[in-house]
Amino acid sequence: MKFVFIYRYLSLCLLIVHFQLTSSAVLPAQNSVSLYTANDKVVILTGQNFTSTVYQSKTAWLVEFYASWCGHCQSYANTYREVAIDTWGWRTVVRIGAINCYAEENTATCDQHTIMAYPTLRFIAPESYMNTSKSIQLTASDSKGAERELIKELDALQRTDKIWPNFSPINRIAFDDIYSRAPTTVKLVLLIVEKREDFTARQIMLDFSKYHDQLAIFRTTIDGKLWIRFQLNISDTPALLIIRPNRTFERIDTKQNMNENLGNRNLLNYAIRTYIHTTKCIDNFDDRDLEEIIHSKNALKNAETVKKSEEKQTDGIRESNTANSKLNMVDLETALSYMLRREIPRMKIIQNESLDALLHWLTVLTKHFPGRQPVMAYLKDLLSKLNQHSSGLTGKQFRELADINTPTSYLPNNQIRYIYCTGSAPQYRGYPCALWLLFHTLTVSQVQTESQNQRIIEIPSAIKGFIKHFFGCRHCSDNFMKETDDLHQLDSKNKHAAVIYLWKIHNHVNERLHGDETEDPQNPKVQFPSEELCSKCHTDKTNFDMTSTLDFLLKQYSKDNLDLSSVESYNQNVNKKDQSELNSNGKASIDQYTMIEISTDSKQKSVFFGFIASILRRSSFYFLLIIVIIMIFVRRRYCKSKRKRYTL
Repeated sequence: MKFVFIYRYLSLCLLIVHFQLTSSAVLPAQNSVSLYTANDKVVILTGQNFTSTVYQSKTAWLVEFYASWCGHCQSYANTYREVAIDTWGWRTVVRIGAINCYAEENTATCDQHTIMAYPTLRFIAPESYMNTSKSIQLTASDSKGAERELIKELDALQRTDKIWPNFSPINRIAFDDIYSRAPTTVKLVLLIVEKREDFTARQIMLDFSKYHDQLAIFRTTIDGKLWIRFQLNISDTPALLIIRPNRTFERIDTKQNMNENLGNRNLLNYAIRTYIHTTKCIDNFDDRDLEEIIHSKNALKNAETVKKSEEKQTDGIRESNTANSKLNMVDLETALSYMLRREIPRMKIIQNESLDALLHWLTVLTKHFPGRQPVMAYLKDLLSKLNQHSSGLTGKQFRELADINTPTSYLPNNQIRYIYCTGSAPQYRGYPCALWLLFHTLTVSQVQTESQNQRIIEIPSAIKGFIKHFFGCRHCSDNFMKETDDLHQLDSKNKHAAVIYLWKIHNHVNERLHGDETEDPQNPKVQFPSEELCSKCHTDKTNFDMTSTLDFLLKQYSKDNLDLSSVESYNQNVNKKDQSELNSNGKASIDQYTMIEISTDSKQKSVFFGFIASILRRSSFYFLLIIVIIMIFVRRRYCKSKRKRYTL
């Protein structure tokens, strides 16, 4: 009986330990989001599956490295979806994937590929080893541009294996030997005549690549002499020909029932499909890929229509989750941590102009960031260490410096989470929102802490330097450079000039991005402050009263308007004592990352379990191992004694 009691008690302890472990991670990180789904025909890659999926693959890969917070990445997502859908039939030759570099678990993979800006497209050849990717030129809003660049890379590989399309144009000599260039199982040989710079034939080769063992497609160009043999005019190109084993040919009419909006690729595609369906010359031929492509394209168009409709419905929403709320220090510290430990270390080398920009930025932070004492000590220590690298350092070396935390000098380094800047979906607001808060807070802090000898341009120029050299969204960075082109014209005699200047730029950005796909539908980009936040600030719908607006900005972004109730202490990351979990009112303090809920009513009952949990935090694996061993030992002793009882 005693053994049964001990066994059940240990089982109960194990259950409690499991509960403590799982409850300490109730809230997931806010960066664990992909801009894509399986319906987009984009393979979602992570740090865990990247190597096994991409490297040593039989197919080539086009991979987008992006950050889900990046506005340009969000804008480019639909273009990349179009690329993935349009090339769905090419997947025996090339696959389309994407990886979110904002997710902590993907950081190492993105670092290995030296991703300096978002979004970045990389081409990876078949059977490649690690870190052998090649950048592809990014075309902002044209999926066809990305496809053309992809085809160029596939063509440049010059692979000769039978399953790989033969992209090189054939000449008269090669034409006579055309059947020996095709697989022995081939049942249909086609030749496309086109201009040298045209991509139609190569697209068609890829469209039908899954039937490579039965269908061989070649191309020739009108800058050679072979095309003359087929008695074609330049206006006839691209022309589609069936080549017989005796080298005679038959031209397929691609322009019957022609829709002028279809384009050459679709005309040839439909002509080939019609011929194959009519003659039944290809075994197991079907149109499922084409139907899936059409379905996905329609779904993408419908999604865009629905989003535009939702945007119209939310036009009346005004800062629904930030109105009348204080700013939160958690957002500022989280932005600083991501900036210093993730954004800046992306740089392969920090030297010369970029080093000067970083020193300037850290100097401004140490002078004007309204942070807690240990955070300010951390920034000063980091600046001091950076000053010791006068000739520069690598991004990895800077990350090592930024990761150093001590009890008296630390910046919380944990899962990314925002409070004031949280969006209605993980890709909205977040880091960019927190950066704007940081920028505004710095300009206001300078006004409120420096009574004289104030360098008006100091903070705006430091911000500009950081954005230019280290901000991951390069398109956003380029736009910011244009927005601040007149920075040198700031009035050095007006101590509020930087505050007003940054406010105007922010509102101009909001105006430009209002209605954009990057806009949070629940928190639209409106002119700030809205009438709900400051009615006195508005003289009419488009103009502001500058005196009232300045008063509002100085109050809104002041140190006194920062909520510090959710910030993390150094001890919350290390051996946390039970007494530090309660504040002076006897209520549970809130850990901004783990959000463990502690009930004061059950305090007496949970002393023992709290003791277990405190041990577990120090050595969870060994504690579990000991409990399992004891349970096995008790179980065996119990079974042994039970057998003895029945054998006597």
